[in-house]
Amino acid sequence: MRKGKESRHLLLAALIAVGFILRVTALSTRGIWYDDAFSFFLAQRDPTAIIAGTAADTMPPLYYFALHLWMILGTAVVTLRLLNVLVSISIVFLTFKLANLLFDTRVAATATLLTVASPFHIYHAQELRMYGFLCLNLLLYLLFFSRIYLKRVDHAWLDWIGLTTAGALAMYSHNLAAFTLLSADLLLLAKRRWRLLGHLMLAQGGILLLASPWLVMVPGQIAKVQRAFWTPRPGLLEVVQALITFHTDLPLPRWMLGIAVAVTVLFLTVVCYNLLRKRRQDPRVQLLAAFTCLPPMLLFALSYAMRPLFVPRGFILSSVAYYILAAVVLVDHAPRLVHSTLLVSFVAAALLALPSTYTFGEFPRSPFRAAVGFLQTEIRSGDVVLHDNKLSYLPMHYYGRDLPQVFLPDEPGSHNDTLAPATQDAMMIWPIKGLQQVAEDTPRLWFVFFARTAKEWEERRGQHPVLEKLKRKRQVVDRATFNDLKIMLFERQHDSVGR
Repeated sequence: MRKGKESRHLLLAALIAVGFILRVTALSTRGIWYDDAFSFFLAQRDPTAIIAGTAADTMPPLYYFALHLWMILGTAVVTLRLLNVLVSISIVFLTFKLANLLFDTRVAATATLLTVASPFHIYHAQELRMYGFLCLNLLLYLLFFSRIYLKRVDHAWLDWIGLTTAGALAMYSHNLAAFTLLSADLLLLAKRRWRLLGHLMLAQGGILLLASPWLVMVPGQIAKVQRAFWTPRPGLLEVVQALITFHTDLPLPRWMLGIAVAVTVLFLTVVCYNLLRKRRQDPRVQLLAAFTCLPPMLLFALSYAMRPLFVPRGFILSSVAYYILAAVVLVDHAPRLVHSTLLVSFVAAALLALPSTYTFGEFPRSPFRAAVGFLQTEIRSGDVVLHDNKLSYLPMHYYGRDLPQVFLPDEPGSHNDTLAPATQDAMMIWPIKGLQQVAEDTPRLWFVFFARTAKEWEERRGQHPVLEKLKRKRQVVDRATFNDLKIMLFERQHDSVGR
């Protein structure tokens, strides 16, 4: 007994070690992009400003508070990202605990290996966003609910307290947590377990009470999502993309797409076939299937009633529940050869996808650090760096806070108009009023823009309006390209001639 326990602990420690290595790889070289920089600049403000900034945005404040405290250790990229790495390692640990509670050590080890190798989870372990916090708290919620649902408890009231606390923390992590929390209700409703459903609803009343200071902000945030967000209405393509994300990653190099699709189809087919054929009456499988399928289904349906919300990171817990279900099939039902082939194919595809996860450098994760390095060597006194929008300004401002950088405001009412004035005030970062504010008195103006933005303007209305205005009165004297990020140096024509 003791030997088996020691072996289980060693196995878990080995999986955690591998997971940590995969999550710290390229931690310093993977670039900061807009979402990362947004989190940094908001989290460095005081708690009052963080609350004001998030209330005007679309996310709750828990992650920003945690990052604010974490910054005591430093503000270097590696230091900032280590917070999410540790959260992701906690997810790995809890995946093992949940799978071992529901099944056994072999299933737990297999499910944990899938989570460890998942590019989807490695990506969010390195991003300065709240999705790791969301997954961790929802995983705790699922763990406590599983103990109650299967009656594997000695002190049920402690599990109810844990469930309520985890649910409240999930609601403070991300507003979409509610759709995963509701999966438990729908499962109990389908199973007609009325007494347990009543108890769960009482606990969820406690969650609402604990989250109520924040929930009063949610209607305004929903209105903002309705007004100013760009996610497309989901269809078959978005569903396929979500499934691929659970198995490998997106975007991928073209040569890798066929492999990703093949692994996804094979893995998903074998898992679903075996579960429906052999384990569909198993309450543990039904529990995990509910948390795998219901959150994305609810978000898919809601996306046709309001602004689309169907994004894989919003139902990140579903991936963990799916990995445990896959492990059940691999360990208990698939023949040894099929088991080995599927497991190796998943891990191999994940490892093939990881270089892209670590190094992707196109919009919106362009090589901003390299662009800042270029400007720092070329800029002269009196120069101004003008950004077409906030998407390039914030990450380049993080890397080059010594540079004289400004950015143009979003087109009012457009789907890009997402940085609310109250959030700007909280961050103390504001756009300039317009091109005129810097154009007249600046001899040399560096204009930073995305190639895809210029292309979109050309396809819709002709030349990019800012480029058109600058070229009308100035001369292009230098250019630089960093993948899809473009930089042009404009000088007034009489200055260029005089020089």
